[in-house]
Amino acid sequence: MKNKNLFKYLVSSEKDLLWGLIVDNVGQAEISKDYKIYPPQVGHPTDYYFTLQYGRILDNYQLIYISKGNGTYFTSPNESISITTGDMLIIPPYTWHSYYPDKKTGWQEYWIGMRGPHLDAKFKNGFFGINRLVYKVGLREDIIQLFNQAMDLALAEQATYQQTLAGIGNLILGMAIYYDSNQYFKNNAIIEQINQARIIMRENSLAGISPEEVAQQINMGYSRFRKLFKEYTNVSPAHFILELRIQKAKSLLLNSSLSVKEISYMVGYEDSTYFTSLFKKLTEFTPVTYRKQFSSNKKQNTSDLQDNINI
Repeated sequence: MKNKNLFKYLVSSEKDLLWGLIVDNVGQAEISKDYKIYPPQVGHPTDYYFTLQYGRILDNYQLIYISKGNGTYFTSPNESISITTGDMLIIPPYTWHSYYPDKKTGWQEYWIGMRGPHLDAKFKNGFFGINRLVYKVGLREDIIQLFNQAMDLALAEQATYQQTLAGIGNLILGMAIYYDSNQYFKNNAIIEQINQARIIMRENSLAGISPEEVAQQINMGYSRFRKLFKEYTNVSPAHFILELRIQKAKSLLLNSSLSVKEISYMVGYEDSTYFTSLFKKLTEFTPVTYRKQFSSNKKQNTSDLQDNINI
């Protein structure tokens, strides 16, 4: 049986940081009911140790997963949030915090500390943030296995282990956000309708189907459909259809000798000028420039040359 109280604080190189993400620490601990002191004092560097009253501020991102038990997380000495089994704390750097398990339950905790520009970009772009620190992940064996794998790698410290650890840490972060987001959509009927809508759009995007027609086919009012679809997928139904058409257009530009006008018509746009404008807006290339830049077929069709003259 795996030891329930393990941790490792790691040293990384400048080259490791070029990977975009490095792991500073990994650990797990089982805190029993009626414990005497928290956190345990033995073995932790002074920078990471804290008391409930004074808390701490770290210079990296901390992911702390509670797989058993309950407790309290403090965002300030006077403000707190209840923590329950299946919660994950995602704490940005330079954020004051303190937490402890309930003495009636104790808890099982897993943690990983990371930093780097890839994480900074995710934070800056709003995938997680200071206004949302607790994520309702649920009890997930796959996440526990990832923490265990990270612990094994950290203890072994073999060559280039940091890059694999970074991948595991990034996956834990992504899965936490994924599971939390899907907690909102517990209604399986709604999820089924959204998935049905995506199938309809994939099968009919080139036939000119509209979002309103998709909503009608899944027996849902358009306003509600648009709202739920965007909440679930992060894009509107109209944008989803547009992306499908542009993806098909890219494939045809790279792998066929069809003219831009022919491709425009095939993906649902009778006006090739309008199609060119949309394509450039989404890819930063005109269709002709995209084909010229990336196509493996270096022999450009003469019809494309005419298209280029007309643009």
